[in-house]
Amino acid sequence: MRLRRKVCLLGAAGVGKTSLARRFAEGVFQPSFESTVSMAIFRGALDLEEVDLELRLWDPGGGESWGQYNRSFISGASGLVFVVDATAPETLAHLIQAQQEERGFLGSRPSVLIVNKVDLTTEFALTKEQLDEAGRLDWYIAQASALSGYNVKEAFERLGKMMLDTRKASA
Repeated sequence: MRLRRKVCLLGAAGVGKTSLARRFAEGVFQPSFESTVSMAIFRGALDLEEVDLELRLWDPGGGESWGQYNRSFISGASGLVFVVDATAPETLAHLIQAQQEERGFLGSRPSVLIVNKVDLTTEFALTKEQLDEAGRLDWYIAQASALSGYNVKEAFERLGKMMLDTRKASA
């Protein structure tokens, strides 16, 4: 069976949303310090539980990051990928605030929080308390590195499995 699902990437500018999407979908890291303009859509495939699952990753443009949380962007998404920068604690605070303020339409979709840039070990700045607070929001938390590829595929596989479980539960 083949399924296609929309997945929205959410997070502050500069956290590595595009780098993670490109690493998952294309298997490459392309250093880029320019914000995505408008919208990019990446396609990545997973083979899970006899299901070929194509994830269409919607990567919003740069600029005002709060614009990502509008209803039309989130509409139709089967899953969400929240991305934070392990070296910038304010990026996690930003997501927690957005989730609390906009919970009405973000809803209870399967969600993964990717703590990106964990390869920068000497600059890791998130505290255990911050990660614990994020854990209380029903997000699966994965530490990853778009640069090295560490744990990127595994994080998207986890999201894919969560989406398939949700599909089975609603059938």
